Amino acid sequence: MARLNVQYDLLTWEGDILRLHFWNKAFERLKAQGTVYYQESGRLAGCWVMRIEDGIAHAPRDTVAREAEETADATASAGDQNEGDAGGEDQAEKVIVRSNGTVTYVGKDMAYQFWKFGLLGEDFHYRLFGEQGKDGPLWATSSLPTPEESAGRPAFGHGHTIYNVIDVRQSYLQRLLSQALAAAGHPGEAERSIHFSYEMVALSHQTARQLGYSSEAEDAGRPFVEVSGRKGLGVKADDLVDTLVEKAVAEVTRRNAELPEEERRRTAGMIAVAAVRYFMVRFSRGKVIAFDIDEALSFEGESGPYLQYSVVRAKNILQKLRDREGVDEEAVLEQAAGLGADALAGHDGDHGLWALVLEASRLDEIAQQAVRSLEFAGLAKWAFSLAQLFNAFYHRYPVLNEERQDAKLWRAAGVAYFRIQMTRALDLMGIDVPSRM
Repeated sequence: MARLNVQYDLLTWEGDILRLHFWNKAFERLKAQGTVYYQESGRLAGCWVMRIEDGIAHAPRDTVAREAEETADATASAGDQNEGDAGGEDQAEKVIVRSNGTVTYVGKDMAYQFWKFGLLGEDFHYRLFGEQGKDGPLWATSSLPTPEESAGRPAFGHGHTIYNVIDVRQSYLQRLLSQALAAAGHPGEAERSIHFSYEMVALSHQTARQLGYSSEAEDAGRPFVEVSGRKGLGVKADDLVDTLVEKAVAEVTRRNAELPEEERRRTAGMIAVAAVRYFMVRFSRGKVIAFDIDEALSFEGESGPYLQYSVVRAKNILQKLRDREGVDEEAVLEQAAGLGADALAGHDGDHGLWALVLEASRLDEIAQQAVRSLEFAGLAKWAFSLAQLFNAFYHRYPVLNEERQDAKLWRAAGVAYFRIQMTRALDLMGIDVPSRM
């Protein structure tokens, strides 16, 4: 994850939730509120269940399958054998504790959700897990006290709004968590318990073959290969990144063979990360993503490397201006502030520079829209359109060969502003910009 510019603050372990008896505390509260109740008879006899509210969709097939896998390892009883049907179409009750006393995973999730909001009255112990990272050290939960937890660790839990990032197939269980919070007397927390859902991430047939998988779905005429751990088809992040890096190294070497190998590999690493991260956010959360290595790595079209390349091109223009005239980016912006507006217009009153600057200035607005809607594809689409606008501007309005000094400075200022805004946008998407590509 660190290779993909993903950093965690805390790793929580399910074993600690159990060893510290978080579930027992949550269970007592749920019983006291009448949220869960004991079934005396019927096929769920001996189970503690929660009534499912009207309007909550029934469990999808793979949720039932996951529960069945858990149940298979437990001592079966009449209630346990039928638990896989508890979320079925004819059921209005959800098993929380099986008749043999074991807790279903949704029950453990309830205890965890209560802790996230600071409603449990209990806390983990903590231990340092990783080194200091970009955003601070990585902590992990512990069942026992540790020497380091008293030395200025961050406060965990007690969240105001909780975003659970789990794919759309878990929507049913996430709604049950919200129902449990509301039924336990916490309607505000139930509203602020947000399921940040997303559709399935699959592989294109070509990428599946590149990663060493036979594409069984081709025979069925499916447009993608579904990744399924249950079917033994999974992709390790490191394997994927390694493949992307090697392909990126070949492209960087073709374009910049004179660079030392270490720099070529460092650049390729940034390009690989951009390829993955942009591809994953360019689609709306309601669409299946069929990840394709070659499409993601393309230096042209809607891709992370294309956006990186636009920033590198802007930096190159400004660097050449500095080399030729001794005017760096800061000086360009300072000098442009004192110029008249006459040179802002292009030929025949064309306002290409104004269009570029105006569009680049919308970053804050676009970012706020993404946060409000929880749809980050809007940010990705805006960044791509801005890069296209810059490339059209670059070809139509030369900077270095412009003879009028005021026009040259205004255009250079526009290039500098684009570089600043696009770099900020890429940073929001977790993408760094290499010095050369």
